[in-house]
Amino acid sequence: MTREPLPEPRPPRLPASLEPPTTSELEDDSEWSEVLVTATRPGQQAVDVTIEGARVVGCTLTGSLLDRLHVTDSVFEGCDLSGVTVDEGAFTRVELRDCRMSGLVATRAMLRDVVFDRCRLDQASFRMAKGERVRFEGCDLRGADLYQAELPGTALHGCDLTGADVSRADLRGSHLHGSTLEDVEGARSLAGVVVDPAQVVALSRSLLHALGIEVDDDVGSV
Repeated sequence: MTREPLPEPRPPRLPASLEPPTTSELEDDSEWSEVLVTATRPGQQAVDVTIEGARVVGCTLTGSLLDRLHVTDSVFEGCDLSGVTVDEGAFTRVELRDCRMSGLVATRAMLRDVVFDRCRLDQASFRMAKGERVRFEGCDLRGADLYQAELPGTALHGCDLTGADVSRADLRGSHLHGSTLEDVEGARSLAGVVVDPAQVVALSRSLLHALGIEVDDDVGSV
């Protein structure tokens, strides 16, 4: 049977030319619009920041608190976003390439047409996030938290999901081809996903654990 491919995320609509921002400091209600950002300071704190039509390259925002961050039509390349918190963030037509995002907290985020390409997302939290046309390509998602995330039809290709928690998540119709599925927590929530034959054994182990089934070849005495 030929399966229909997942819809591709719509790419960012970047302007033809970009200018440097007037400041790399982020404050409450600040905005980066149609800019090329190449230097930032880690540990910033601001709410309701808007980034639109921007290219952010090689920047470090580690440990920043940017709740209700709104990002549209933007690209992040080679950035260090480890430990960044963006509770209730909204991302539309955004690409993140080769970014370090270990421990990212994106709870209750809204993701539309978002691509994570070769990003390090170990221990990242997408708890209760919702998304449409989301794609993870070659990402490290070890120990990631997808509890109660609503991400149906998501592409998770060639990712490492070892120890990830998908409890109560909605991933129906998602494609997990080439991804590592060892010790996935809440594996029953993977009902309706599509995997390749090489993933069956690892997924079976996670499902047996989720169902409380113990495999033991010792039948004992009769």
